[in-house]
Amino acid sequence: MSILKPLISGLALSIALVISTSASAGLYGFSDINPYTHEEQILETVSPPYDIPNYRALMRNNLRNLISYAKAQNPNFQALLHECDDILYKSLWEYHLEGYQKARKLGTQAEDPSFLIRNTKELPEQYQEDNNISQEFYKLVNGVVYNNLYCSPIKINSSLKDSSIRVISISACPNLKQYDKAVELSALEHVLFYGFLNVGQAFRYISNQPIINENAKNIFKVSEAQNISFLTDDSRYQSKSDMIADIRNSNYDIVVINPLFHTRTPFSPEEVAELKYKKNGARRLIIAMQNVSEAFKKHYYWQKSWNTKLPSWMIRKSFSSPEAYITKYWEQDWQDIIARYTQNIVNSGYDGIFFTGIENHRYFEHQTPLE
Repeated sequence: MSILKPLISGLALSIALVISTSASAGLYGFSDINPYTHEEQILETVSPPYDIPNYRALMRNNLRNLISYAKAQNPNFQALLHECDDILYKSLWEYHLEGYQKARKLGTQAEDPSFLIRNTKELPEQYQEDNNISQEFYKLVNGVVYNNLYCSPIKINSSLKDSSIRVISISACPNLKQYDKAVELSALEHVLFYGFLNVGQAFRYISNQPIINENAKNIFKVSEAQNISFLTDDSRYQSKSDMIADIRNSNYDIVVINPLFHTRTPFSPEEVAELKYKKNGARRLIIAMQNVSEAFKKHYYWQKSWNTKLPSWMIRKSFSSPEAYITKYWEQDWQDIIARYTQNIVNSGYDGIFFTGIENHRYFEHQTPLE
């Protein structure tokens, strides 16, 4: 059954757009609310499962369907993916999985040079990283967001440098010297940079944060932007009008927000349209954040019965958000929920979506190791 069945059914949606829990909805890489338990860390698989799902392909398929729907409604809709290298490219783990599946089915007759090889340099050429996992999927993505691209040893994937996909970095820098260096390097590499020295002050302020490469140009695509702000924590604002005024008083080319103020009041299409203009009068992009693999207690779809017994497709508490649960994101119940979620964002007039929660495929891979 298609993930977009609720979208193409033509049924009117009466549920208001509800999105993440204020700033308590953490961003992976910058908060650690519910780390692995001791039991999870020492997991031993006594009897390996006969068939391990390709968790990356399942996540890739969900994103492909959601983005395709949004772009079908608005061809200029922008899709940003957070921490997505495992999804954007086919690399060693998926080749290991193919070898594992073959070995399990063929037993001693299995011959696969990729199976359990630890070093990618040992792989024959045909098993090296496939940079374009799918040209169709690759072309759907407008931007990729990395954590700490310049304030850590992380490097930009070389294939991105020659593509139309815009690179964005969210960076927690240890000191002002490294922050200034990160600003310089990001400008040289044409990377949109959002940096901070104190993670406790990140994602909460826009008016008192210096804008890098401020300009008076109209911005209609991520590729055209010269600066960006992530204002995904609205807890410091007493009212929605205060937040709108603060954003309107800035000249950021892109502003990423949670589409529901204080988890209760959605921004109307008229308010979203108002946010699309910088202080200098030029057009900017307003992007909504959406988690594609975690269910939040304060969201519209949460049912009271789940407070006493979670549905089978909710697995464990989120690693970064206190009131969220990691889901089996490939199951239909959850796919129906995120499909409606995306539809509401599109109908509200946002210019795009910042997809988060993509890295949760690693949790399931950890629970079903190939070794």
